[in-house]
Amino acid sequence: MINKKGGSALKKLILTFLIVILTACGSEEESVLQTQSKEQLVDNVEVESGQKKKQGSDNEEAVETNTNITTNKDQVSFQSIIPSEWNITLPTNFPVTKGKYLTAITSSQQDVVTFDFYETDSELPINDLNIKNNGQFIGHLVITKFATAEAASEEIDKSIFTEGKAVNLGHGITGYQDGGAGSLFTSWNEGRWAIIVRSRTEKSEEGLATAKKTVEFLETNTMPVPKQNGHLHIDAEHKGSLAKWQKQNIVYTLTDFGDRTLNWLVTFK
Repeated sequence: MINKKGGSALKKLILTFLIVILTACGSEEESVLQTQSKEQLVDNVEVESGQKKKQGSDNEEAVETNTNITTNKDQVSFQSIIPSEWNITLPTNFPVTKGKYLTAITSSQQDVVTFDFYETDSELPINDLNIKNNGQFIGHLVITKFATAEAASEEIDKSIFTEGKAVNLGHGITGYQDGGAGSLFTSWNEGRWAIIVRSRTEKSEEGLATAKKTVEFLETNTMPVPKQNGHLHIDAEHKGSLAKWQKQNIVYTLTDFGDRTLNWLVTFK
């Protein structure tokens, strides 16, 4: 069963997730997905209230870190792009590949700030004209300010997963699998996070393995504590990713980070 409000939010968010995957992949399978009924794809992931939350009132989660990644010592300049009246602080330890430098192309509107992050061989200031020519694109961060916390909450998947084929993900976590049109979804909740791993149906073992690996690292590395909720969508083949969480009237969105998604997400508080 799907409660009306949660189901509507989940449909919209999984559609967004599938669109990200389709854009990044461009494969024959994704072309098939595009021809299917979007309502059918979404309806294959069933949700309703009831799964026990794992981490109690703190709702602090954890993710994988990469030992081959270092951090820039001079990332405070990213903070200068954020309007001071928003009263938020960006991490100063975004992950950077050893020997590389992190920079970004940014844009700022009244209520939206965006960062396109790049790694470069030499240190380049934010919005330098040489970034695109000399750098490797890493991922996209959008920070959006809403008029109220209630309005921000509408952007977040607050689903509680309890139906589908139950699978043991380890550490006392039960996931639920369902799918269709070539995709298999493994979904579960941790704290106030709704988490979905997508894989191809014929490679269902990859989806389960990715879900178990995620749960394992959630035991030792802390994701941001959302206020009130967050959702994480991971593609087992790293062809699309989405992390989105609320902090009162502010919503953070990470996309296009692929297999670096968890490494970046863990830097936020």
